[in-house]
Amino acid sequence: MADAGLRDDVAIIFDAYAVRVTDLFRVFAEAVATGEPEREAVVRFKRNLLAARRVRDLALDAAKDA
Repeated sequence: MADAGLRDDVAIIFDAYAVRVTDLFRVFAEAVATGEPEREAVVRFKRNLLAARRVRDLALDAAKDA
């Protein structure tokens, strides 16, 4: 039973991560489309993407330990 719960938790975490990456991409695309300098848009996108990955990995570790 605990295995099924962990699989559910992992699926939820990955779904939430996918939503976050989608949101980050939309913001990035909008910034480029509205004329923000690409370099700044890319730097912000990368920084936020790395943060999202870090949070995803922390959440997965926490779910395993729960």
